[in-house]
Amino acid sequence: MPTLQLTFGAYLLVLLAIGIYFFLTTETQRLSDYLLAGRDVGTWPIAISEVSSVASGWTFFAWVGVGFTTGLNGLWFAVTMIVIIVFMYRYVGSRFRRQSEDLGSVTISDHLSLAVEDERLSFYVRIVATVSILVFMGAYLGAQIIAVGEAMDTGIGIDYLLAIAVGGVVVGIYTVLGGFNASIWTDVFQGILIFVAAVTLPILMIMEVGGWSAFVSQAGAVEDAALLDLNAGLAGQAMVIATLAWVTFAFGTIGQPHSLMRFQAIRSERHLSGAAVIAVAFQSLRLTVPLFIGAAGRVIYGSVDDPESVAMMAIVDFFPAFVAGILLAAIVSAILSTSDSMLIVASSDLTRFYEERINSDASESELVLIGRATVGALAIGGIALAFLRPGTIFEIIEFAYVGLGATFGLPLLFLLFWDRTTGEAVLAGIVAGLVTSIGNLYLFPDLFPILVWPICLAVIVGVAFLTSESGADLADVPAPASRSVDPADD
Repeated sequence: MPTLQLTFGAYLLVLLAIGIYFFLTTETQRLSDYLLAGRDVGTWPIAISEVSSVASGWTFFAWVGVGFTTGLNGLWFAVTMIVIIVFMYRYVGSRFRRQSEDLGSVTISDHLSLAVEDERLSFYVRIVATVSILVFMGAYLGAQIIAVGEAMDTGIGIDYLLAIAVGGVVVGIYTVLGGFNASIWTDVFQGILIFVAAVTLPILMIMEVGGWSAFVSQAGAVEDAALLDLNAGLAGQAMVIATLAWVTFAFGTIGQPHSLMRFQAIRSERHLSGAAVIAVAFQSLRLTVPLFIGAAGRVIYGSVDDPESVAMMAIVDFFPAFVAGILLAAIVSAILSTSDSMLIVASSDLTRFYEERINSDASESELVLIGRATVGALAIGGIALAFLRPGTIFEIIEFAYVGLGATFGLPLLFLLFWDRTTGEAVLAGIVAGLVTSIGNLYLFPDLFPILVWPICLAVIVGVAFLTSESGADLADVPAPASRSVDPADD
């Protein structure tokens, strides 16, 4: 155990060193540099950091738990999400990158607000969007810190409460110091470790069972779970509801602010094709492998108190202490990579709100200071939520993921692709996303998140038709189908 703890401690020091490096060597005194790295991030860093930023506690905790309890049923979510990722890179990234630069937006909330020309509506859009960011990102961040606590507690033997405090403080410090550059490059470093952990762990676990044939035989023989059945042994109405729940859950991919910021920060639209190939490859890996880790864990361990901790247990059991320490660092890296991105997004929105609505004469250094202070405050809030622990990692992330997708993704897609979209429709879509996500979860939990999307779609389309003649106009920004080529990129 001391070897595990020393290895993990060394890893945390590397992350802090990255934050200090960018604080000392890069321009972080201008808001666009601190929040978007000057819109000058290349293909590989964008793609790997985008995957790392959504890998999170979901991949090695919640998703492994799904594999343990229901097996390959989660592939409905995985396949749907991969299709949506291809769509986002192929059709959304270029348009969004161009509009973002024309509007001068640095976050999705900022983008939606600046796109509405009517000053009053733009103010309401920014208010509701900022509240939504705090609600959903706060929940998301809390889930990541819970996962950090579980990883350190189960895998390294550090008390859960101390662990969530340490993890939250580390990610807060390096993000405060290095901003988006630190977030990107720690994500790249972490993404490499994630790949190593995701490839090696299931191989060793299946070898422990006796090889692939033995694994298939024993997994199929588990009595109370159809681990290798895509429908988890369900039929009829139950199967339809379960499948729709997975598919509509995956729809949240369209509106993750920490992923959309990568489109805003990439050096040129030309880099999106290459980034798409890398991102889809990594996403395919991280969306399928954890299900096999969970299913193999079910065969090996039988019954455990917390299925979401199976990957941590397996790492400690099947690797030498030094290697286990590195791989546990990889798991926590996935979590921290999401946490830092969320902190940057939330900090960006609150800072822009301050600049636009409270003090328009604020200096760049003052805005960066406010951004850093916001990161620190949100990190403390995430730690507090982790202490309260209102649900499983899966439940918290599902709520936040769907809420962000409906609140920001749908209005953005309408803004980019439908000419009849009005300012009122954008505002209505954001409000509907916030309200229906909370309402569906608490009033009809068995149907979450199936009801969110049709309601939000109906609201946006209905309001757009009602206000298309007299409603508020949107900013006149181009949304080209073709990509521009910057000679400087050659």
